[in-house]
Amino acid sequence: MKKFFGIHLMVFIGLGLALGPGTAGAAEFVMKISLPSPMVEWTQFNEPYAVLKAEIEKRTNGRIEVQLYPAGQLGDMTSGVEQVKKGIIQGVQVGDGWIANHFPEIQVISIPYIFKDRDVAWKVLDGPFGREIMNEYVKKTGLRLLHLTENGGFRSFSNNVREIKTAADMKGLKIRVMPNQAHQETVKALGALPVTVDWGELYTALQTRVADGQENAVPTFLVPKLYEVQKYMTLDGHFYSINSVIIQDKWYKSLPVELQRAIDQASFISTTVNRGVCTALEQKGIKFIQEKGMKVYAPTAKEKETFQVAQKPVVEFLKTKVDKAWIDKIFQATQQAEKELGYK
Repeated sequence: MKKFFGIHLMVFIGLGLALGPGTAGAAEFVMKISLPSPMVEWTQFNEPYAVLKAEIEKRTNGRIEVQLYPAGQLGDMTSGVEQVKKGIIQGVQVGDGWIANHFPEIQVISIPYIFKDRDVAWKVLDGPFGREIMNEYVKKTGLRLLHLTENGGFRSFSNNVREIKTAADMKGLKIRVMPNQAHQETVKALGALPVTVDWGELYTALQTRVADGQENAVPTFLVPKLYEVQKYMTLDGHFYSINSVIIQDKWYKSLPVELQRAIDQASFISTTVNRGVCTALEQKGIKFIQEKGMKVYAPTAKEKETFQVAQKPVVEFLKTKVDKAWIDKIFQATQQAEKELGYK
């Protein structure tokens, strides 16, 4: 793993310079951010947050000090969200599954197979749709999504039982999912059994066969070394999974405008780093897990069509949980993105 994570990415030119504090001296504001995963070098759980810290401190000339607490030092994601609400800490990194617990609208991003590729996903999330759903989040929760970054990117199924080539191969498998109902409904629609297991317990759950398999993006799959307890992976790309840092809107707005702007600018840089890391790690990671003995399968276009059966039931389910307008908006945004990118 040390060799693997030693890859050199051009996106990190100047990173060493950025990792130091902005200036010496006491900061006017402290921004404590809870991170559930350990900060393993050259992963989406390290470089983007190291850059976020460095850029905020640099762009505020040290007026904001960012303190990162990785590996769940301050509690899990659910606890972190509550701490942000109460102002105990200023930020917590969460995945879309945990956002869905208090903001179900985020689940429309989890409609299976909605994004053709990363270009489409980025265009939708960085465009009017992304801004609108982030604004809605503030209005409904009093919290703010700092950005919409990748939780590793497109998610794939892995398991210990058999190779998955079509949806029919999913039948009866116990698949670990996040506490996101759209994810659970997708697994059910494919004939498998969803099992909710905390991220920190996933390795053990797979090792002891509490679950036969799981679904995560390749870069995320690498971090807890799940290739040690899984035999097969299928690159079906069912979800484009997102991460964000939740901050309290009241705290954000209490800052001078120039510091708010600095946080926004730093978040943009961090998002760019996150996407570069995830894209590179996905490509390198597939080769890496094959070298570790896993069998990786990429479905043909015809085989991938069989997985599309999951989309309609999930959309019907979401209509019972969120305003149908949000479902229409993301499909419209996706179609517009594909048109602008020349896919249609």
